[in-house]
Amino acid sequence: MTAQRPLGLGTHIFVPDADAAVEFYRAAFGATELIRHHLPDGRILFVELAFGPDKLLLSQEIPELDARAPASVGGSPVMLLLELDDVDSTFAGAIARGATVERPVAEMFWGERYGIVRDPFGHRWALCTRRELLAPDQVAERVPNQEAEIASWADARLESGD
Repeated sequence: MTAQRPLGLGTHIFVPDADAAVEFYRAAFGATELIRHHLPDGRILFVELAFGPDKLLLSQEIPELDARAPASVGGSPVMLLLELDDVDSTFAGAIARGATVERPVAEMFWGERYGIVRDPFGHRWALCTRRELLAPDQVAERVPNQEAEIASWADARLESGD
């Protein structure tokens, strides 16, 4: 552990335009910039952002360092999860600022109001608000067990245009 950062798992993403991404995450998700470092040529090596108590490192795409944004590698299989007080307004704000809907916000069987957006830089974000505090066995009881239920859950994603 250092004085600035505890040991543990962190997330580091790459974007084609770091300044635009920092502004989007600030405006859409309430991120706060903590640290910024540049390479000698002016490109952004990394920016550390705070989302509440959590941190995210963001770097400008730098191919010679093998730091590539989702569009450069055919998309990203990773989804970032952001827990919020008000998922609906944050979701709407992200869409208004250029994110696209992958899954509209809806009540989910695990006790959250939940939706998925893809930001303008290709990163997927699951946005959610806890509505019920459920024990693991309660969630297990609610898991869709019929193919029709699972298909309807998947259809919501298709109806959103993805």
